[in-house]
Amino acid sequence: MFFGDLAAAPIAAKEAAAGKYVNVLGANVAKQCLDAGLLDEVLVLIAPVLLGDGTRLFHHPGGTNVRLERLHFRGNGPTSLWFRIPR
Repeated sequence: MFFGDLAAAPIAAKEAAAGKYVNVLGANVAKQCLDAGLLDEVLVLIAPVLLGDGTRLFHHPGGTNVRLERLHFRGNGPTSLWFRIPR
C-alpha cells in the first residue's frame, strides 16, 4: 500500500497488525516518524560494518534532544539497543 500522508501509514499498519509490532524500516522514514511523534520504541542494531553516507536517525541541527528510556541492551558481536520514547 502507498500512503501520501505520514500519519496515516502507521495507523493503517497498526490496524493490520492486530496488536502485534509494527516495524518502520529505513532511516529516513524512521526519522520522519520520530520527528512526528509516531514511534513508541526504537531498536538500534549496530554492526561492525561501514555503510558510508546515509540518514542520521537522531540528527537534529540546533541541538534538539531526543529523550529515550533504555529497555534492553545486548553486546558481543552485533550490538542491539532497544529504547522506549517517553511521552
